[in-house]
Parts: sequence; structure tokens; C-alpha cells
Amino acid sequence: MKLTISIIYACFFTAMACGLFVAYKYADGLVESNYYENSTCYFQTKALEEKLGIAISRPDTLKLGSNTIHVKATSHGKPLETGDLSLFIGNLSNTRYDSTMTIRQTSPGIYTTTASIPFKGMWFARIDLKQHQQLITSKKWFFNVR
Repeated sequence: MKLTISIIYACFFTAMACGLFVAYKYADGLVESNYYENSTCYFQTKALEEKLGIAISRPDTLKLGSNTIHVKATSHGKPLETGDLSLFIGNLSNTRYDSTMTIRQTSPGIYTTTASIPFKGMWFARIDLKQHQQLITSKKWFFNVR
């Protein structure tokens, strides 16, 4: 009986050691540095967004080549007329084609810009709204360009 328990303990500790080794060796970097500071900023931004009633629509799907991107931004259901919107577009596998551009207001609450998608793959889009140089909200979407 004592021998069986010893063997079980040895197998358990060996499995734990192997698991820790594999986790350390193949860490995928998904852990966020400064998690608490970033989460505090996130919750403050979300509270301000809710207080102002900000809503930003999702851009249409992205396609290969040149894209004209239209975004609707409202505050309490009315067109948003103050604020600076910027669009970040990047590929998940290659940061070489990441770009940030300012979105211009074409009519009340409607913002437009153009972006180029040079190849197929998974693309990330983020729209940031700033008022008086302070980030009010940030919306993020993923697009599978085919």
C-alpha cells in the first residue's frame, strides 16, 4: 500500500513538473502587462462612454484593395458633431501594414475615410474617439478578408 501511494505521488509530481516546463517553454504571451492600470483606464472610459451616450457603428466588411469606410457616431441618439475619430487597421500576422488615419466628418454624425488592404487574412480595426485630447471610447472589430 505504501509503495502504491509513493508511485502515485511520484507520477503526480512528474506530471506537474512536465506541465510547468511546457507552460514556461511555450508561453504564448497572452498575459497583459500592467493589467490593473489598463483595466482601471478601461472602466473609466466605459463609464464616460455610457454617461455621454456614445455609440459608434461597426464599419462595413473590409475587402481586398481599396476600401471606403463609413462610420456613424451618435451621442444620446443624436449625431456626434464634436470629437476626433481615428481609425487603426492592422493585420494580425504582419505589423508591417499597420496604419492609423483620421476619419473626416462628411455629414452630421457620418464619418468617412479610405483604407487599403493589401492581402487576405485576419485584419483588426479600432476606432478611437477623442475629445479635447482625451480618449472617450475605443471600439474594436476583427474582419476576415478573403
